[in-house]
Amino acid sequence: MDGLRRSPNVDVCVLGGGINGLSVFRELALQGVNVLLVEKGDYCSGASAALSRMVHGGLRYLENGEFGLVQESLVERDRLLRNAPHYVAPLPTTVPIFDIFSGLANGIVRFLGLTRRPSRRGAVAIKVGLGIYDFLTRKRALMPRHQCRGRKATLEKWPALNPAIRSSATYYDAWVSHPERLGIELLRDGLSAGPNAQALNYATIERAGAREFLLHDCLSGETF
Repeated sequence: MDGLRRSPNVDVCVLGGGINGLSVFRELALQGVNVLLVEKGDYCSGASAALSRMVHGGLRYLENGEFGLVQESLVERDRLLRNAPHYVAPLPTTVPIFDIFSGLANGIVRFLGLTRRPSRRGAVAIKVGLGIYDFLTRKRALMPRHQCRGRKATLEKWPALNPAIRSSATYYDAWVSHPERLGIELLRDGLSAGPNAQALNYATIERAGAREFLLHDCLSGETF
């Protein structure tokens, strides 16, 4: 607050200190932009603290033919695996399979964009999808390839599963253990860029115009 009183002019004001706001703040700060981040609560205390913690590559979007989206998601997932291995780690996910050919016709129709109706996926459809998923990450190979098991091997490994199961498939995505801490690291990266980067939590923008805004400190009750 004292720094803003001395130099109240900023080029960009980012509203919201969740993972998206913190990412924008960091990128601008590292590029030398005079940027201020304002968060009305604590950092990563809203939606960014209530996520599923999955860091996935969008496997289900393959069925809709959205290969570009899946490729982009996988690149971002693998960047997190490389850049933040202390928070982001591989997550093995096993899919129980009860049919062989189920879902093939529906999958083709969904791929062509003629329907969005889901259906049960059989072993063939799942094998094809996971094969494409592995192919899209073949050059980076940060995680094991998918693995298929027959009924006997599946029930030996997970005996409590439905005995009607035909097979299973295990593939790897990723998960983040402490998303709030990852957010704080982004914040610290931005602040380390120098005095051009400033961040306030427990503060709000009360009124904003084309060239000025009114900042309220929720802790002291001061507005300037």
